[in-house]
Amino acid sequence: MSELTPTQAGVLLAVHRFGTTIEAARAFNLTQSAISKIVARSERSLGVPVFERRDGRLVLRSEARELMASLGAVESEWSNLRNTVADLRSGRALPLRIAATPSIGQGLVAGALRKLLATHPDARAELIMGNPVAELSNGTADIGFMFSPRVSDDIALTPLAEGSIVALVRKDDPLAAQGSVDLAELAGRRLLCFDRESSPLGWLIAKAHEEAGLDYAPFMTAPYSITVAHLLARDGDVSLVDSMLFEAQRFDGLVQLRITPRIPITICMMTARSRPLSHLAARMVEIITGG
Repeated sequence: MSELTPTQAGVLLAVHRFGTTIEAARAFNLTQSAISKIVARSERSLGVPVFERRDGRLVLRSEARELMASLGAVESEWSNLRNTVADLRSGRALPLRIAATPSIGQGLVAGALRKLLATHPDARAELIMGNPVAELSNGTADIGFMFSPRVSDDIALTPLAEGSIVALVRKDDPLAAQGSVDLAELAGRRLLCFDRESSPLGWLIAKAHEEAGLDYAPFMTAPYSITVAHLLARDGDVSLVDSMLFEAQRFDGLVQLRITPRIPITICMMTARSRPLSHLAARMVEIITGG
């Protein structure tokens, strides 16, 4: 007995289900003659007859029932395999998990996701607004985005864009008309900002204060720029936030001021060196980096 090819197996199953070579031919987009020849070759390969003709139909022989059951199981496994491959290619198999701070998530990451979904409409994605470094280290994120992060050796950093720390004041604040402000001018104001220990931005701002000979003692701290901006409510309050925040959101009644000397920040993409990227994550990286 020679090998039974996948095509022969599929034709035998189709003839069994439809009962005629005419219907099987339509299913395979072949001629009835071609289907008949495939059935004949299949039976020669098997060394046993599979069908008998009865009242114009091809009926499965009793001794071939176990064969047909096995062919049906194989077809089901191949169908599952094809679906799995399709899911992997489309991104349906696993969601793309992205950890980002809100400013970056609402701006840079959201724009890249729109481009990704244009070519992978069935892809699933999960945007995690947590600690990107921790999410990436724990394996709960595939890609991370953060400002000037401090990371372990296992995390690869790719700088993407430059920004800066800016000051937010109310529209009726005397500083609002200046356009820029130095840190010394903010001394004595209630400062709403980031914690120097838990936030890379807080560490950068604290360092800038120290270089200017000033104490860094914020009245209130929060983890994200958007939270800090919304906390600005009282006369005289000042919030220090990242400049990227204004690319994704408007804040009525607030004015943005440049800080001198400038406090630069860098948007970085993070990936784990020890874990290969999924197909979808690799495509996201290409979009982000302009590949």
